[in-house]
Amino acid sequence: MKLTRSKLDYLTRAVGHRIRRQPRVCPYCHEARRLSLLGRKKLIIEVFRCERCRLIFRYPLETPRDNAERYQSTYDEAEVTRLPTEDELARFVAHGFPGNLDFTKKIRALRTIVPSGRVLDFGCSWGYGVHQLIRRGFEATGFEVSKPRARFGREKLHVNIIDDPAEVRALPANSFDVIFSSHVIEHLPDLSGSFELLSRLLVPGGLLFAMIPNFTGSAARAGLFWRWIGQDHPIAPTQEFLGPALLEHGFTSVHFGSGPFDGFLIERLAARDFAALNTEGEELLILGSTVGSG
Repeated sequence: MKLTRSKLDYLTRAVGHRIRRQPRVCPYCHEARRLSLLGRKKLIIEVFRCERCRLIFRYPLETPRDNAERYQSTYDEAEVTRLPTEDELARFVAHGFPGNLDFTKKIRALRTIVPSGRVLDFGCSWGYGVHQLIRRGFEATGFEVSKPRARFGREKLHVNIIDDPAEVRALPANSFDVIFSSHVIEHLPDLSGSFELLSRLLVPGGLLFAMIPNFTGSAARAGLFWRWIGQDHPIAPTQEFLGPALLEHGFTSVHFGSGPFDGFLIERLAARDFAALNTEGEELLILGSTVGSG
């Protein structure tokens, strides 16, 4: 395993938290006793499931300070966070975004439920999703905690990206018809606060349309779970956890599906036949509705 700066910082933080005897508590419900050890990684990392709220998380935990510092500097682990060159960006804009940057199929799926409206791309990196949402008829704004990536999107893609958490929290209630979020929830240090914020920002009948790794799907059970949980994903939100947690924070119904984002998924979403959705794919789709929708 190549020891990158990011991995070294992660292991250093973990060792430091252990030395300082960081309390073992669930980062969602703060339960300290009803924790089941699921396994260990790299000798110093333990993975627990909270038997009260069912959230799976790794220990040592990331502190809010750890999280803030990391996303301003060393978090650069995948194509979705690396900033493209000028030539690459021009090619992306002209010919489409490649690989994991391409939201075409996901936006098509979204439009079967909400054809247009105001969208917040929550955790938008450098704005490639905001750009694609706008191109497909949405009035889109992004939120991204990494100031360098947010600045890149504003300056190079000319999209609106907020990079101050306080500014997002200060937005009026009912500001958006859709919260769109791709592989962000599994990184959040404060799920309670985030879920409360997202439900408040949605209009009555609004929709949370979010994707995360499917921590209980067939790929996870075949071994990917232990690759996913760890440095980049301090928590592993599952359907078992997410359903009750979202209902607890202002959502009135929660449904789940999974990739691939193909014709079958489109048809089921168009028919609102959520019970027929496949939930075994590698990527979990979360559909959270607020008051006024079903």
